[in-house]
Amino acid sequence: MQAPHHRKIELQSPADLSYLYTNIVSLSRQKLDLHFPPSASAVADPTSTQNHNQDPDNDPLKSRVRTLVDDFIYKTFLTAAPSISINGLSPAESFKNGSSSSNADGTDDVAGPISFLHAQETIEYEPYDTALAARVAALYAQLESLTTTVAQLRRDAPGRAAGAYAEALRGVMLEDDEDWGEEEGGEGEEQGDVSMLDVGEGEGGEGGDTAQVRCQRRRRREGHSKQDFTLHVPFGSTEGARRRWIEGGVEEVYANVLKTLVRLQDGDADVQAGGDEVEGDSGLAATVGKVERARRAAEVVEHL
Repeated sequence: MQAPHHRKIELQSPADLSYLYTNIVSLSRQKLDLHFPPSASAVADPTSTQNHNQDPDNDPLKSRVRTLVDDFIYKTFLTAAPSISINGLSPAESFKNGSSSSNADGTDDVAGPISFLHAQETIEYEPYDTALAARVAALYAQLESLTTTVAQLRRDAPGRAAGAYAEALRGVMLEDDEDWGEEEGGEGEEQGDVSMLDVGEGEGGEGGDTAQVRCQRRRRREGHSKQDFTLHVPFGSTEGARRRWIEGGVEEVYANVLKTLVRLQDGDADVQAGGDEVEGDSGLAATVGKVERARRAAEVVEHL
């Protein structure tokens, strides 16, 4: 029975295989440095001329392990080469095509059956694109124009903003002055003639008149801006109590309240003077009396 056919590992160029090989070798070097750290004797004396000529990794055991690991990686890729396809060709055929082109260019061929693993990068240049160059030049010109605009705004924008703010503030102040003038004119018509000072007062009279006018303006402003903090309270449940509060009979209401409180206090004193008799014989009656007096006091307070 024929063995099943497996697809080959498809790559696009020999550089891909060289990339994989280089990464694996780099990882092996990291693991090797982890388990075999570099010797500190090589950097013990930096001024010594011998240390500059010596290899910092002169450990024979580390060198031997590195050689064995490199050989193992090389043999692994050499064994996997038949299962790799580069643009539909085997690695050897792809390497032959690359080597023939390099020989045509006048370069020497690299020896080795899988020397494609060490393929060197080549520098390639694209043809000069005039449209792309014109696009870059236009973008640079736009950048310079925007930079100039930003610099101009940094110089002029603060001054324009300050001027606009000052103009708006002056407009608001003029509107307020006009409103105050209209209010003063209306009040002057209602009040009639204004008392004038003597002519002989001179400059002092003018100064006093100006101060008086300013005080009047300030009072009017405070009167307009003062809020209403009037406390509205009920005058009682009866029409008589409400009328007494409105007509000014507060003294009578206050006197009635005091008399009621004194009467209640005298009643408490009488009950307390009874002593043991209240506690022993009429405790329930005393409690009922206290409740009744408290109820009357609450009614009096509610009527206020």
